[in-house]
Amino acid sequence: MAGPGRPLRRDAERNRERILRAARDLFVEQGLSVGVDEIARRAGVGMGTLYRRFPNKDALVEETLVTAVARVRELAVAALESQPTGQALREFLVTGLRDDACRWAFVSRRLWTGRTRAAVFDDVVPLIATMFDDAQHVGLVRADVVLADLIVLLRALRVILELTDAPAGGTWRRYVDLMLDALRPSEHNSRLDDPPISIAVLAGTAVTVAELGHGVR
Repeated sequence: MAGPGRPLRRDAERNRERILRAARDLFVEQGLSVGVDEIARRAGVGMGTLYRRFPNKDALVEETLVTAVARVRELAVAALESQPTGQALREFLVTGLRDDACRWAFVSRRLWTGRTRAAVFDDVVPLIATMFDDAQHVGLVRADVVLADLIVLLRALRVILELTDAPAGGTWRRYVDLMLDALRPSEHNSRLDDPPISIAVLAGTAVTVAELGHGVR
């Protein structure tokens, strides 16, 4: 076994990737109730190999979600690079919810807890903040909305996906568009007199707004 701080041997790293890929596929197909023995069979490894890489199922679930967050980040970067100013947010949401691993991450309650939540706020939220700022700058998002409002709505996507539960049919896109329309300026908008929840509370940290990076409010 590799010592602390030492890289895994090539075959050990291959086994780790096979386990994570099998876990992701089975979690997408069957949910988190799937057994680790089935994950090991799908990965083509023994239970001893699985437990050397992941001491328990919780560790495997968390690591699988962290890899899904990395995929979410890739799609966020791609949307920012490919879309006109202000249009990246919708592109990111649509492409993300079409992607099996990203859709599973959005549905999971555990996306917003522990190490996974830290990964979301470190690696993805700053990119979403840029999309949000761009959309607000070109008038696609009302001026009295802040990033925390958007994050709360993004967390609500879990309920949308659970209710529609048929991404190929496209029903979920209706609710994504309704959500984004709710952020647009309109003469009929209600006044937002009550304060929003803070980003620090959502992130589960005591950091100040300024410490969370450009565009994060």
